Amino acid sequence: MGRTVTTERSCILPCLPDLAREGWEAIRVDRYYGLQALARMHTPGAVAIDPSTMPSVCFFVQAGSAAKWPQAPAISVMTYFELPPAARQTPPGTYWLVPPRGGTLRLTDEGALFIALTEVIPDWAEAAS
Repeated sequence: MGRTVTTERSCILPCLPDLAREGWEAIRVDRYYGLQALARMHTPGAVAIDPSTMPSVCFFVQAGSAAKWPQAPAISVMTYFELPPAARQTPPGTYWLVPPRGGTLRLTDEGALFIALTEVIPDWAEAAS
């Protein structure tokens, strides 16, 4: 159900508010916690790194998956996300840690991501229970 992405150049695709049309949203996690969560996951979908002034890891999940997740400064749902070219796996700019396959943005299982995040962000884990 992932959206086919342009792989020859960067593009900006909306994640909100057209969630039903797009079918996915980007979950932005502080880089420190995001990399720890990624290490705990066996089969993540596409994962991007944003090395901007607030470095982060972006996971792509089914639209609406995080609607009931507790709020946390280290986690946010993106209103848009600049997708890098599929071949970009190093800076400068946003790049893929786990690139799309065949031009398709593979989604991360939201349950697996939720569990991984509760393991690495103790305060958030308490709010989630």
